[in-house]
Amino acid sequence: MKAHSRSRHAIRRCRMLDFVKSESPRLLSFIDWTACPDPFEEARFDSLRSFMLLAMLAHSGVLFADDGPIGWYARVVFAPLFLLSVLVGFRFPSLKSQSVMLSLAVTSLWLIVAWPNFANHLFLEWSVLLFLTLCREDKRLGMNGLRWLVAIVFFYTGFQKFVMGNYFEGQFLLVRVAASPKFRAFFEFVLPDEEVARLIEMGGRFGTGPYATSDAFFLLISNSIWIGEMGVAILLLFSRWRKFAIFAAIFLVAGIELGARELVFGALFTILLLIFYSGRNALVLWPAFAMVQILSVLTRLLFPDLRFN
Repeated sequence: MKAHSRSRHAIRRCRMLDFVKSESPRLLSFIDWTACPDPFEEARFDSLRSFMLLAMLAHSGVLFADDGPIGWYARVVFAPLFLLSVLVGFRFPSLKSQSVMLSLAVTSLWLIVAWPNFANHLFLEWSVLLFLTLCREDKRLGMNGLRWLVAIVFFYTGFQKFVMGNYFEGQFLLVRVAASPKFRAFFEFVLPDEEVARLIEMGGRFGTGPYATSDAFFLLISNSIWIGEMGVAILLLFSRWRKFAIFAAIFLVAGIELGARELVFGALFTILLLIFYSGRNALVLWPAFAMVQILSVLTRLLFPDLRFN
């Protein structure tokens, strides 16, 4: 009976392997839909690895001021290991793949220790590091997979806003204006003074409201965010519209960052959008974006009231 059961499992495995082999050309062709037809894929892959090594070091610095256990982990475990991966990866290019693996392992530990209280983009960073690790022998496949990842993430952020419905009448942004000085500093130029004063008085506290407005321009901004995220994500998949979509997406991210001021995330996602740019390796700009991240973290530590993250 056991031998018969093992035989059936073996037959199923063989059938599955045959299916994977037969369908792999179609799957790879589907993944190649996002490919950049130029000779710069390996350069993009290496530039992205360099950026991610520094990006994880910068992100861990955001936690330095935290007095809880996660702050201790950041100061004693995460940052030293991320720094080690940076030093080894940059000093010995032949060991850059191993440095990325180390960063992936540390980020995995970070997710486990902090679960579920961590920034959303930490999981995005983990996913990018995973792609860079798994596809280190096939960089073209890795870059194509990462482009799909970016498009899916961008589309999902807009789709989630659509499903939740908190952007249709500006509710989410109005609560943020009421509760967050960062958002208020931007949107006080959009909303009437009496509207801002009313929101400040409510403060975003539970039981207060209504968080609604009839200001047409504010509602246009609110609904443009989720529509833009979904629309641009789709356009990124088509080579004909890709360059327009890249610049539109970067403009959208920059606009969001005017209110959110999360420069670590803003720099990360801008770099990920640039992997779609064909004809040259736009990721040669990675040192500038890494510097933005590091300077924003230093600013947070030295001048907490500025809150750039």
